[in-house]
Amino acid sequence: MKKQLSSLDLHFLVKELKDLENSRIDKIYQPEKNVIIFSLYKSNVGKKILKIDVGKSMFIADEKEEGETLGFGMFLRKHLDGYFLSRISQVEPERILKFSFKVKNNIKDFYIEFFGKGNAILCYDDIILNALDHHEFRDRTIKPKIKYKFPLMKHNYFQLSTNELKELLKNSKKNSIVTSLAIELGFGGIYSEEICLISDVDKGTDPKKLSDEEIGSISDNIKKIINKEIKPSVIYKDGDIADFAAFDLKFYSKNEKKEFKSFSEALSFFYSQFVEVKETEFDKRLRGLQRIIESQKKTIEEFRSKEKESREKGELIYHKYNTIKEILDELTNASKKYSWKEIKSKLKGHKVIKEVNDKDRKVVVEV
Repeated sequence: MKKQLSSLDLHFLVKELKDLENSRIDKIYQPEKNVIIFSLYKSNVGKKILKIDVGKSMFIADEKEEGETLGFGMFLRKHLDGYFLSRISQVEPERILKFSFKVKNNIKDFYIEFFGKGNAILCYDDIILNALDHHEFRDRTIKPKIKYKFPLMKHNYFQLSTNELKELLKNSKKNSIVTSLAIELGFGGIYSEEICLISDVDKGTDPKKLSDEEIGSISDNIKKIINKEIKPSVIYKDGDIADFAAFDLKFYSKNEKKEFKSFSEALSFFYSQFVEVKETEFDKRLRGLQRIIESQKKTIEEFRSKEKESREKGELIYHKYNTIKEILDELTNASKKYSWKEIKSKLKGHKVIKEVNDKDRKVVVEV
């Protein structure tokens, strides 16, 4: 399963989400640590729910999730209440989206990072106001009052010329063109496979050994892919959901597909198939109470069993009282003359007394 949106996925998603621009923030929710939901309202359009699963996915949802709003969500409410979403853009070619919120002359930028474990950062004039997660990396720090810096790849495939691509490949540190495209240009696995396929280039070819003609073909097809018409679908493999795509992929030409009207709908459907059922606080308390009740039931059954056994023993002792009393009297008198070890020896083979424990001074009788 594809777990995170790629740079190219975000490129096509931003095109669709442009319709949300100029919407007013109605409410902000954070039902889970990594889930941030914007309820947006736009005249003549109505309300739209934008669900962001930080570091993983983003799409227009049918409805907001129920639950409490956590601390970072409350912080966003405080700082963005009454603001309008003025612009959505991608920090190309990174897996970072930038949401610019504006009210009068005040602009605050909200960055969503989809690489690694992901992060969400609110800035004012490029200074971090707060972030979902605070970090200190070797080359950047994500903490309040620090200037926000995002990592940038050396090459931006959205603006890459054929000559620049040629230079990159001739100096590539990878041993195959598909790996070079996936890692050094940031296309990811499937889109790199697609570029090789439609460029008629063996994906295992050493990038340094590509001909000028092959490099030209790759360059042309990178541009074509970037400008593809959105035709979203979810891809199946052996009957199971395997992937999603913003446009038709030759790589999946033989696979079964389910088409959608929008890329956002495809993403919503795809990720809904892998939703982890989360246990609420009520469910946890209920499970704890059920465990206590089961334990109490077991204890009650054990007591009932012991009670029945003890009652039967008591009734037997009552009916055989005279016999038992005689045995006890005889043992008491014998213990005045003999040791319990001697008593045990003398009673071996006795018809009623079946066992003597000389250490604990106990006997087992059969009546």
